[in-house]
Order: sequence, then structure tokens, then C-alpha cells
Amino acid sequence: MPKGSVTSNGAGPAAVKVSRRQAAANALGLLRAEGLEPSVEHEALAARWVSGEIDSEQFERLNLEQVRQRLASTAVS
Repeated sequence: MPKGSVTSNGAGPAAVKVSRRQAAANALGLLRAEGLEPSVEHEALAARWVSGEIDSEQFERLNLEQVRQRLASTAVS
């Protein structure tokens, strides 16, 4: 997203970053409440999403790829 631009919902980049940071913190809290911890890879991916390096669709796709790879590697072991 170019500097100073706005998203389709009218939110500027700073507001989107704050919203994403809060969403990531909420998701982490939910995981921990269930006794789970995210992988280092997932935390790195979430940081890329929060910073705006990747969009929500890319985050979802890449996250699913990580989960599939993790499941495939544990099925083989």
C-alpha cells in the first residue's frame, strides 16, 4: 500500500496496522487460553501481516500452507 493511501474501507495505513496488531494479539490470547503456542514460523508470518508486507488473503493462504506442511511432516514421522 503506497504511503498516505487508504484502504477500501477508508482506513489509513496506521489504523490498519493498529487493527491488525490487535487482531494478532487476540488470536495469540485465544491460542494460549487453549494451552497452545504458535510456531515461530506462524509468528513471523503474523508479523509480516501486521506490518502490511502481505495482505489478509496471502496471510491466510501462507498460514494454511504452513499447517499442511507441519501435518505432513508429523504424519511421516
